[in-house]
Amino acid sequence: MSQLNIQKIFLNPTKHPSVWIVELRLPFETRHVGKLDKAGEGTFICKRKEKHLHRKTNSLGVNLELLQRFDFKWICIEYCGRRLFTTKLYLLHHGKVFTFDKSGYESQVFLELDEWGQEKALEFEKQLCSQGSLFEVAA
Repeated sequence: MSQLNIQKIFLNPTKHPSVWIVELRLPFETRHVGKLDKAGEGTFICKRKEKHLHRKTNSLGVNLELLQRFDFKWICIEYCGRRLFTTKLYLLHHGKVFTFDKSGYESQVFLELDEWGQEKALEFEKQLCSQGSLFEVAA
């Protein structure tokens, strides 16, 4: 029996034309999970508390459906007084997917705290671009 692909992430407008509230609609509740600012390259912005830390991997997660369905480059998580940045591409390449179906929650991509950083993400993307152009020349 195949599973139905049911969307759980929805965007609701705000008074700012480029900013949207990101909602996660679960069977038992609706959660505000952050904001998506579509201005420029786009940024997903959210706040996380210590209770959101995946302790086994010392990592923070972002909803997989959000990452797959919506176009944005940056992720900014406010966590314990710090602002953690990365790109969606870096998170998808270096993060680990966990699914919490038994708890009724969604799949998330987790990135270890020491992997967050604008510089790391930009360097990774720069390397990907240079590798891509190497292959284009050879072809």
